[in-house]
Amino acid sequence: MNYYIAIDSGGTNCRISLYNKRAEIIHSDVFNSVHYSSAGAKSFSAHISGVIKTLLNSKGLYLTECSGICAGIAGARLKSNKDEIRKYLSEELAFFNIIIESDTAIAFEDVFGSGDGLILICGTGSVLFGRLNGEFVRLGGWGKLLGDDGSSYFIGLNFLKSLVKHFDKSNDAIETEILLNDLFSLNRENIIDKVYHKKFDVASLAPFVVEQAGKGDKLCSDVVAKEIEGVFDLFDTFKAKHGMNNNYKVAFTGTLIESDNYFSRRLKELLRNNFENHFVFLDTLVNPVNGAFKIAMKNFKQ
Repeated sequence: MNYYIAIDSGGTNCRISLYNKRAEIIHSDVFNSVHYSSAGAKSFSAHISGVIKTLLNSKGLYLTECSGICAGIAGARLKSNKDEIRKYLSEELAFFNIIIESDTAIAFEDVFGSGDGLILICGTGSVLFGRLNGEFVRLGGWGKLLGDDGSSYFIGLNFLKSLVKHFDKSNDAIETEILLNDLFSLNRENIIDKVYHKKFDVASLAPFVVEQAGKGDKLCSDVVAKEIEGVFDLFDTFKAKHGMNNNYKVAFTGTLIESDNYFSRRLKELLRNNFENHFVFLDTLVNPVNGAFKIAMKNFKQ
Protein backbone atom coordinates (compact mmCIF):
# COMPACT_ATOMS: atom_id res chain seq x y z
CA MET A 1 0.00 0.00 0.00
CA ASN A 2 1.18 3.51 -0.87
CA TYR A 3 -0.24 6.29 1.22
CA TYR A 4 0.27 9.88 2.37
CA ILE A 5 0.37 11.23 5.93
CA ALA A 6 -1.41 14.56 6.50
CA ILE A 7 -1.11 16.38 9.82
CA ASP A 8 -2.73 19.46 11.34
CA SER A 9 -0.95 20.28 14.60
CA GLY A 10 -2.72 23.12 16.38
CA GLY A 11 -2.49 24.62 19.82
CA THR A 12 -4.67 21.96 21.44
CA ASN A 13 -5.05 18.94 19.16
CA CYS A 14 -2.96 17.16 16.56
CA ARG A 15 -5.14 15.70 13.80
CA ILE A 16 -3.61 13.12 11.50
CA SER A 17 -5.05 11.25 8.52
CA LEU A 18 -3.67 8.67 6.12
CA TYR A 19 -4.79 9.02 2.49
CA ASN A 20 -4.43 6.62 -0.42
CA LYS A 21 -3.54 7.86 -3.90
CA ARG A 22 -7.26 8.16 -4.79
CA ALA A 23 -7.59 10.85 -2.07
CA GLU A 24 -9.55 8.49 0.16
CA ILE A 25 -8.95 8.55 3.92
CA ILE A 26 -7.63 5.22 5.16
CA HIS A 27 -7.33 6.11 8.85
CA SER A 28 -7.75 9.21 11.02
CA ASP A 29 -7.02 9.98 14.63
CA VAL A 30 -6.66 12.89 17.07
CA PHE A 31 -3.82 13.22 19.57
CA ASN A 32 -2.93 15.79 22.20
CA SER A 33 -0.77 18.54 20.76
CA VAL A 34 2.53 20.00 21.85
CA HIS A 35 2.85 23.61 20.70
CA TYR A 36 5.96 24.20 18.60
CA SER A 37 6.45 27.77 19.88
CA SER A 38 6.69 26.53 23.47
CA ALA A 39 8.44 23.20 22.99
CA GLY A 40 11.02 24.12 20.36
CA ALA A 41 11.77 22.26 17.14
CA LYS A 42 13.59 19.26 18.62
CA SER A 43 11.05 18.38 21.33
CA PHE A 44 8.15 19.16 19.01
CA SER A 45 9.54 16.88 16.29
CA ALA A 46 10.04 14.07 18.79
CA HIS A 47 6.38 14.41 19.79
CA ILE A 48 5.12 14.38 16.19
CA SER A 49 7.36 11.44 15.40
CA GLY A 50 5.83 9.55 18.31
CA VAL A 51 2.32 10.37 17.08
CA ILE A 52 3.12 9.07 13.60
CA LYS A 53 4.75 5.89 14.89
CA THR A 54 1.87 5.20 17.27
CA LEU A 55 -0.72 5.51 14.50
CA LEU A 56 1.24 3.42 12.00
CA ASN A 57 1.95 0.68 14.54
CA SER A 58 -1.73 0.48 15.46
CA LYS A 59 -2.62 -0.05 11.80
CA GLY A 60 0.24 -2.38 10.89
CA LEU A 61 1.70 0.09 8.38
CA TYR A 62 5.32 0.98 7.58
CA LEU A 63 6.95 4.25 6.59
CA THR A 64 8.60 2.48 3.67
CA GLU A 65 5.11 2.37 2.14
CA CYS A 66 4.56 6.11 2.62
CA SER A 67 4.91 8.40 -0.39
CA GLY A 68 5.18 11.61 1.61
CA ILE A 69 4.24 13.59 4.72
CA CYS A 70 2.90 17.13 5.03
CA ALA A 71 2.47 18.64 8.47
CA GLY A 72 0.84 22.01 9.10
CA ILE A 73 2.27 23.40 12.33
CA ALA A 74 0.84 26.21 14.47
CA GLY A 75 3.56 28.76 15.11
CA ALA A 76 5.82 27.68 12.23
CA ARG A 77 5.66 31.02 10.44
CA LEU A 78 9.18 31.36 9.05
CA LYS A 79 11.10 29.27 6.54
CA SER A 80 13.79 28.75 9.17
CA ASN A 81 11.16 27.31 11.57
CA LYS A 82 9.90 24.89 8.93
CA ASP A 83 13.40 23.83 7.87
CA GLU A 84 14.43 23.13 11.47
CA ILE A 85 11.32 21.02 12.17
CA ARG A 86 11.82 19.10 8.93
CA LYS A 87 15.45 18.40 9.84
CA TYR A 88 14.66 16.97 13.27
CA LEU A 89 11.56 15.10 12.11
CA SER A 90 13.49 13.48 9.25
CA GLU A 91 16.13 12.33 11.73
CA GLU A 92 13.52 10.97 14.17
CA LEU A 93 11.71 9.01 11.45
CA ALA A 94 14.66 8.20 9.16
CA PHE A 95 12.33 9.42 6.40
CA PHE A 96 12.89 12.39 4.10
CA ASN A 97 9.80 12.97 1.96
CA ILE A 98 8.54 15.56 4.42
CA ILE A 99 7.21 19.07 3.88
CA ILE A 100 6.41 21.42 6.76
CA GLU A 101 3.90 24.25 6.40
CA SER A 102 2.09 26.56 8.79
CA ASP A 103 -1.36 25.52 9.98
CA THR A 104 -2.74 28.54 8.12
CA ALA A 105 -1.19 27.40 4.83
CA ILE A 106 -2.79 23.96 4.90
CA ALA A 107 -6.21 25.41 5.77
CA PHE A 108 -5.85 27.88 2.90
CA GLU A 109 -4.81 25.11 0.51
CA ASP A 110 -7.97 23.13 1.23
CA VAL A 111 -10.26 26.00 0.20
CA PHE A 112 -8.36 28.08 -2.33
CA GLY A 113 -5.47 25.98 -3.62
CA SER A 114 -3.34 28.24 -5.83
CA GLY A 115 -6.04 30.94 -6.05
CA ASP A 116 -6.60 34.17 -4.16
CA GLY A 117 -8.71 34.47 -1.03
CA LEU A 118 -8.64 34.93 2.72
CA ILE A 119 -9.11 32.57 5.63
CA LEU A 120 -9.93 33.57 9.19
CA ILE A 121 -8.77 31.09 11.81
CA CYS A 122 -10.22 31.35 15.32
CA GLY A 123 -9.04 28.35 17.31
CA THR A 124 -6.57 28.16 20.18
CA GLY A 125 -4.81 30.95 18.26
CA SER A 126 -6.13 33.28 15.57
CA VAL A 127 -5.02 34.87 12.30
CA LEU A 128 -6.32 36.42 9.08
CA PHE A 129 -4.30 34.85 6.29
CA GLY A 130 -4.55 34.84 2.51
CA ARG A 131 -3.20 35.37 -0.96
CA LEU A 132 -3.72 38.50 -3.07
CA ASN A 133 -2.53 38.60 -6.65
CA GLY A 134 -0.28 35.65 -5.93
CA GLU A 135 1.31 37.22 -2.82
CA PHE A 136 0.65 35.94 0.71
CA VAL A 137 -0.67 38.36 3.35
CA ARG A 138 -1.07 37.87 7.07
CA LEU A 139 -2.65 39.94 9.82
CA GLY A 140 -2.66 38.97 13.49
CA GLY A 141 -1.47 35.58 14.65
CA TRP A 142 1.30 36.92 16.86
CA GLY A 143 0.84 34.22 19.47
CA LYS A 144 -0.50 34.11 23.00
CA LEU A 145 1.94 36.71 24.35
CA LEU A 146 1.89 39.30 21.56
CA GLY A 147 -1.54 39.01 20.03
CA ASP A 148 -4.18 36.43 19.09
CA ASP A 149 -7.40 38.44 19.17
CA GLY A 150 -10.49 36.27 18.79
CA SER A 151 -8.72 33.11 19.90
CA SER A 152 -9.71 30.60 22.57
CA TYR A 153 -6.57 31.50 24.49
CA PHE A 154 -7.29 35.23 24.54
CA ILE A 155 -10.92 34.67 25.53
CA GLY A 156 -9.81 32.45 28.40
CA LEU A 157 -6.98 34.77 29.44
CA ASN A 158 -9.04 37.98 29.38
CA PHE A 159 -11.85 36.23 31.23
CA LEU A 160 -9.41 35.33 34.02
CA LYS A 161 -8.09 38.90 34.10
CA SER A 162 -11.62 40.26 34.45
CA LEU A 163 -12.43 37.64 37.06
CA VAL A 164 -9.54 38.54 39.36
CA LYS A 165 -10.56 42.20 39.12
CA HIS A 166 -13.95 41.09 40.41
CA PHE A 167 -12.17 39.25 43.25
CA ASP A 168 -10.53 42.55 44.23
CA LYS A 169 -13.81 44.46 44.16
CA SER A 170 -16.09 42.05 45.98
CA ASN A 171 -15.99 39.17 48.42
CA ASP A 172 -19.33 37.92 47.10
CA ALA A 173 -19.16 35.04 44.64
CA ILE A 174 -21.03 35.63 41.39
CA GLU A 175 -22.77 32.78 39.54
CA THR A 176 -20.00 32.46 36.95
CA GLU A 177 -17.43 32.10 39.72
CA ILE A 178 -19.44 29.28 41.32
CA LEU A 179 -19.82 27.49 37.97
CA LEU A 180 -16.11 27.89 37.27
CA ASN A 181 -15.29 26.09 40.49
CA ASP A 182 -17.82 23.33 39.78
CA LEU A 183 -16.62 22.71 36.22
CA PHE A 184 -12.88 23.48 36.41
CA SER A 185 -12.09 23.37 40.15
CA LEU A 186 -10.76 26.90 39.75
CA ASN A 187 -11.43 29.41 42.54
CA ARG A 188 -10.05 32.38 44.47
CA GLU A 189 -7.86 30.20 46.66
CA ASN A 190 -6.09 28.21 43.93
CA ILE A 191 -6.21 30.40 40.81
CA ILE A 192 -2.62 31.66 41.10
CA ASP A 193 -1.22 28.20 41.74
CA LYS A 194 -3.17 26.59 38.90
CA VAL A 195 -2.46 29.28 36.31
CA TYR A 196 1.18 30.02 37.19
CA HIS A 197 2.41 26.66 38.46
CA LYS A 198 0.06 23.87 37.37
CA LYS A 199 -0.12 24.83 33.66
CA PHE A 200 -3.88 25.27 33.66
CA ASP A 201 -5.24 25.10 30.10
CA VAL A 202 -6.39 28.70 29.70
CA ALA A 203 -7.83 28.12 26.21
CA SER A 204 -10.12 25.38 27.57
CA LEU A 205 -12.19 28.10 29.27
CA ALA A 206 -13.34 29.63 25.97
CA PRO A 207 -16.46 27.44 25.37
CA PHE A 208 -17.59 28.12 28.93
CA VAL A 209 -17.07 31.89 28.58
CA VAL A 210 -18.88 31.98 25.23
CA GLU A 211 -21.80 29.98 26.61
CA GLN A 212 -22.11 32.24 29.63
CA ALA A 213 -21.93 35.31 27.40
CA GLY A 214 -24.84 33.93 25.39
CA LYS A 215 -26.80 33.62 28.64
CA GLY A 216 -26.27 37.28 29.40
CA ASP A 217 -23.44 37.13 31.95
CA LYS A 218 -21.93 40.63 31.80
CA LEU A 219 -18.37 39.69 32.71
CA CYS A 220 -18.28 37.04 29.97
CA SER A 221 -20.17 39.07 27.37
CA ASP A 222 -17.75 42.00 27.84
CA VAL A 223 -14.80 39.67 27.25
CA VAL A 224 -16.35 38.14 24.13
CA ALA A 225 -17.30 41.57 22.76
CA LYS A 226 -13.67 42.71 23.13
CA GLU A 227 -12.38 39.69 21.22
CA ILE A 228 -14.95 40.17 18.45
CA GLU A 229 -13.82 43.79 18.18
CA GLY A 230 -10.23 42.58 17.83
CA VAL A 231 -11.15 40.36 14.87
CA PHE A 232 -13.21 43.16 13.32
CA ASP A 233 -10.10 45.37 13.51
CA LEU A 234 -8.16 42.82 11.44
CA PHE A 235 -10.63 43.22 8.58
CA ASP A 236 -10.69 46.98 8.98
CA THR A 237 -6.89 47.03 8.85
CA PHE A 238 -6.88 44.78 5.79
CA LYS A 239 -9.30 47.10 4.01
CA ALA A 240 -7.17 50.17 4.81
CA LYS A 241 -3.91 48.46 3.92
CA HIS A 242 -4.80 46.63 0.73
CA GLY A 243 -7.79 48.51 -0.64
CA MET A 244 -10.95 46.83 -1.80
CA ASN A 245 -10.96 46.77 -5.58
CA ASN A 246 -12.08 43.14 -5.48
CA ASN A 247 -14.64 41.32 -3.38
CA TYR A 248 -12.27 38.86 -1.74
CA LYS A 249 -13.65 35.51 -0.68
CA VAL A 250 -13.29 34.70 3.03
CA ALA A 251 -13.52 31.24 4.60
CA PHE A 252 -13.72 30.48 8.32
CA THR A 253 -12.06 27.73 10.32
CA GLY A 254 -11.13 26.93 13.92
CA THR A 255 -13.12 25.50 16.82
CA LEU A 256 -14.45 28.87 17.97
CA ILE A 257 -15.90 29.96 14.66
CA GLU A 258 -16.92 26.68 13.00
CA SER A 259 -19.55 25.77 15.57
CA ASP A 260 -22.80 27.64 16.10
CA ASN A 261 -22.23 29.66 19.26
CA TYR A 262 -22.64 33.17 20.62
CA PHE A 263 -19.14 34.23 19.50
CA SER A 264 -19.41 32.92 15.93
CA ARG A 265 -22.93 34.27 15.39
CA ARG A 266 -22.09 37.75 16.66
CA LEU A 267 -18.78 37.92 14.80
CA LYS A 268 -20.18 36.78 11.45
CA GLU A 269 -23.15 39.13 11.81
CA LEU A 270 -20.81 42.07 12.52
CA LEU A 271 -18.55 41.26 9.58
CA ARG A 272 -21.40 40.81 7.13
CA ASN A 273 -23.17 44.00 8.26
CA ASN A 274 -20.04 46.11 7.86
CA PHE A 275 -18.15 44.48 5.00
CA GLU A 276 -20.74 42.83 2.77
CA ASN A 277 -19.74 45.14 -0.11
CA HIS A 278 -16.06 44.30 0.28
CA PHE A 279 -15.84 40.60 1.13
CA VAL A 280 -17.71 37.46 0.12
CA PHE A 281 -18.09 35.35 3.26
CA LEU A 282 -18.21 31.64 2.45
CA ASP A 283 -20.07 28.92 4.30
CA THR A 284 -17.58 26.33 3.04
CA LEU A 285 -16.32 23.98 5.73
CA VAL A 286 -12.53 23.99 5.89
CA ASN A 287 -10.55 20.79 6.45
CA PRO A 288 -6.89 21.70 7.14
CA VAL A 289 -5.84 18.02 7.19
CA ASN A 290 -7.18 17.67 3.65
CA GLY A 291 -5.13 20.72 2.70
CA ALA A 292 -2.02 19.01 4.08
CA PHE A 293 -2.80 15.96 1.97
CA LYS A 294 -3.14 18.10 -1.18
CA ILE A 295 0.27 19.69 -0.51
CA ALA A 296 1.86 16.28 0.12
CA MET A 297 0.42 14.88 -3.10
CA LYS A 298 1.66 17.88 -5.10
CA ASN A 299 5.18 17.56 -3.72
CA PHE A 300 5.53 13.76 -3.61
CA LYS A 301 3.67 12.30 -6.54
CA GLN A 302 3.47 8.51 -6.54
